[in-house]
This record gives sequence, C-alpha cells and structure tokens, in this order.
Amino acid sequence: MDLDFSDEQEMLRETVRRICKARFDSETVRKLEDDEKKLNGAFWKDLSENGLCALRIDESHGGAAMGALDVALVFEEFGRALASSPFLESAIISAELLAALAPEELKQQWLTKIAGGEAIFVPAWQENHLADKPQPASIDVANGVVNGEKLLVPFANSADMFLVSGVHDGVEYWALAPAQAEGVSIVALPNYASQALFSVHFDNVKIDEAHIFKSSEAFESGVELFGDTLIAVAAEAVGAADQLLALTADYANQREQFGRPIGSFQAISHPLAECATELEGVRYLVYQAAWAKDENAPFLHLAQMAKLQAAALFRRLATVSVQVHGGIGYSTEGEPQLYYRRSKYHELMYGTAEELKKNIADHVFA
Repeated sequence: MDLDFSDEQEMLRETVRRICKARFDSETVRKLEDDEKKLNGAFWKDLSENGLCALRIDESHGGAAMGALDVALVFEEFGRALASSPFLESAIISAELLAALAPEELKQQWLTKIAGGEAIFVPAWQENHLADKPQPASIDVANGVVNGEKLLVPFANSADMFLVSGVHDGVEYWALAPAQAEGVSIVALPNYASQALFSVHFDNVKIDEAHIFKSSEAFESGVELFGDTLIAVAAEAVGAADQLLALTADYANQREQFGRPIGSFQAISHPLAECATELEGVRYLVYQAAWAKDENAPFLHLAQMAKLQAAALFRRLATVSVQVHGGIGYSTEGEPQLYYRRSKYHELMYGTAEELKKNIADHVFA
C-alpha cells in the first residue's frame, strides 16, 4: 500500500483547507445551527467554483474522475472545520447512483449539473422501519407517480431534485422527483446535533416516466452505494477528532491547577495520549480502505471497520474533551460541545455500530 500523497493531492488538501478556514469558523457553525436553511451558500459556491463538486464524476460528464483517497482527504478537512453541506449527498452518493444505474440520457442531463454545483441532488431512501406495519415508498412505473415518506433526509430543504427509492411489483426502482413538485412536503426533524435532517412526504407526485430507473442487487445490498460514503464519513470523523484533540491538548497546556498545567497530570495526559495513538491507527485504516477501492481491491470490509472505529473514537475523544475542559466543556459558549453533539450523529448516520459489527463479523466468518 502506497500512502505517499501526490503533489496534486497535497494541493487538493490545501485548497479544501483554505476554503473551510475562510467559510467555517465556530461562529459560523453556531449561526447555521439556528438557521432554517442550514446551508452556507458562500461555502457551496466556493466548492463549485473550485471544481470540487466534480470530484468523483467521470470526465465524460464534466467531472474530474478523482479517487476515493481524494474523497478521504476532502472530508478530513470538512470534519476538521465542522463544515456541513449537501456535498456528500449530491456530489458523492447521488452522482454514484446516477452513474451506476441511470440511462445515458439522464447521466448527460444531470451529472454535468451536479459536477458544476448547479443542481443539488439529495437521495431519499430511509424508511420508518419502527412502524407497526412499515410501508415502503411506491413508484408507479407505468404512470410516473411516487407515494410514501422518507426519513432522515439530509439537506432536503436545499435539494433541487430527490433521488427516491421505491418499490413496484416487488422490484426496487429509483425516481428523480423535483423538490418543488406538487405533492412534495418537507418537515424539519430537530436533532441533538442541530444537523439539517428532514422527513420528506411524497403524495401522488407526478414525475416524468423517463426519470425512473431500476435498481440493482449490488445497490439494494448497499455494497456499491456505501463505498465512497463509508470512507467519506469515516474521514470526516477523523478530521473532527484530530482538530478536537489539538484544541483539547492546547487547553490542557494552558489551564493551570495547583501551580502547573493540568496536562501534566496523568488523569488528563493518559486519556489524551490513548486517543492520539488510536487516532493515527484509524486515520491510516481510512486511507487503506480508500487506497484499496482505488486499486479495485476488496475494500468494503476495510471501509466498514474504518467507519466503525472512526465514529467510536470521535465519540470517545469528545467525551474526554468535555471532561478536560470542565464546566466550559458543557457550556454552549465552549467549543467541545460542538464536537460532542456531532459525534453521536456520526455514530448513527450511514451505518450504526450494531449494523457495521454484524457486517464485519459476517465477513470474518464467511
């Protein structure tokens, strides 16, 4: 495995870091928590103008055709700044879905717009599995009608188009439903992390029949769909943990108690040292998963382990950071709580610990 980054990758990292530093500080993060839209328009514009939305789209559709390792570098910087946007949903997941499943005319029509940041696509596939009688969304292929409800849809209120999963005669399909279409209603879902999550209701939404296409077994099982996604969210957790560790270590070196910095006490230094050691291991596990994907080697097992370990580390470090900071760590005026609240979000979205452990165990014992 070669993890020496190329000059182009270092330039990519610096570009994303510069954009994040200019557009996302803690004040901006706090403002977005109370903002109804929850979208930093200037940040999205910078991503688009610098060609980052084209990261994983093929060159034939106006993209840059870069690798999964490049995705990891980008999301590591996003995590470091707590930068939130529909980038994952539009430029990664939706682009991958369209590229793999959609007919060529739809690819030509929409992938170029996604690559240029002109259109924001948001996938909507999570159902309410806790209902007494779960009813998956339905897609009437013959008449072009979508009905159903999708939960935990990120940045639904910023979407131009929804990629909706649904069932017709026992077969899974995907449909492109315009966000402004009649019958589409969006409801905000308040959450502890103050992230942009919504439920989306589709009530006899009429769509163009040409905007419906069949799924595949690989996507139904999540093998392809969660390839780049697992790597991206794991890298984002690593970036956030790295920044939080630096912030916490700096505070521990400055805050004095009993005439010396609290970082000199083992009760403070040892937990931070353990987190620092684990962080480096998790970081390279993320890189290894991305490298394997770029080399067309088996990668899903690595990606699942990376997401599981990165989210768990972020959560554990966030807890340590709050404890090290004491009262200010729990206060909304402090920085640690911004990371602490998002750490649980990282654990639950795009594969819970229980789901990932089961998949990893199945692979080990296969």
